[in-house]
Amino acid sequence: MSKSISTIIFDVGGVLIQLDGVYALSQLLDGVQTSDEIQRLWVSSPSVVAHETGKISAEEFSIGVVRDLKLKIPPKKFIADFVNWASRPFPGVLDLLDALPQELTIAALSNTSAAHWERIRSIGLAEKFDQVYLSHEIGHLKPNVEPFEIALLGLGTPAEEVIFLDDNADNIKTALSMGFKAHRVEGATNAREVLSEYGFV
Repeated sequence: MSKSISTIIFDVGGVLIQLDGVYALSQLLDGVQTSDEIQRLWVSSPSVVAHETGKISAEEFSIGVVRDLKLKIPPKKFIADFVNWASRPFPGVLDLLDALPQELTIAALSNTSAAHWERIRSIGLAEKFDQVYLSHEIGHLKPNVEPFEIALLGLGTPAEEVIFLDDNADNIKTALSMGFKAHRVEGATNAREVLSEYGFV
């Protein structure tokens, strides 16, 4: 077990929770192929940024994102589908979190919305974290440095003592530049493989 690590920070969507949003958007967008392209296009929308930083309502968001991304779907239908994008945990997620040593601090740092986080709470995942840093509450989105700085300040931990797991390449790039032990993973199985290398599972 690595004694130099005090904290593990998980991204939630794409790491612990299966997100249907990338597939759903791929059906609505023309000429966008890869997951990374879709994720970058998503955060390029001013309405997405405003909603996921807690600045506008779900109704304003649905109207704005349909306009921003030129989606061929009515806003009311979009928001009804959007709520269900945070669909279910990856297999083995709860077992993985329960298996981590109790002396570690387990945190979440996620670009998310109030609607998605409420759904995540309903499946019992939120209670597995000692601390959570959610974009719609802290007012900042990854891959900007501010969410990482806020998390480190709240945790009282230097980046060098933190393992950060995320499925987004841009978020990993920022974390590495700040000194985190950052790894790109997708799903609980991949996360377990990384954490086993540190001797934590």
